[in-house]
Amino acid sequence: MDTYLDMLRDSLKKKLDILNRIMDYQKKESDMLKGSMDMEAFDKSINDKVALAESIDSLDDGFEQVYDRIRQEMIGNKEKYAVQIKELQDLIAEISEKNVLIQAEENRIRLEVDNYAKRESLALRQRRDTGKAARNYYNNMKKLNYVDSQFMDKKK
Repeated sequence: MDTYLDMLRDSLKKKLDILNRIMDYQKKESDMLKGSMDMEAFDKSINDKVALAESIDSLDDGFEQVYDRIRQEMIGNKEKYAVQIKELQDLIAEISEKNVLIQAEENRIRLEVDNYAKRESLALRQRRDTGKAARNYYNNMKKLNYVDSQFMDKKK
């Protein structure tokens, strides 16, 4: 039974470590959005976070399987496993808190990405419009009947 409880504790600690790493990626993404944007680095960061989230899912599945095995024993002997249960509860509370922080940060980053995309779209539109105006000006200037300078002969 102690081995199973240790497995649960280790699983929760690994999950906390992964959540901390996700928070580090979020910090880097936020910094990228505030400074010069490197789209490749930003995409890599997102892909790395997805991989971490998938590893959390597998940890959760393993946790549930182990917990299902020992749930009855834990419930029947709460006093015997009180210290381990309290430690697991504390870890779960910390994980829940980090999950909330990560969700809030993801929402903020999503808004920043939307704003970045709008700014870039507007800048691209302005560059395109400026280029279009310059092309129109030069095309119109070509169409004018421009006459080369002429010399007048004053002899009669």
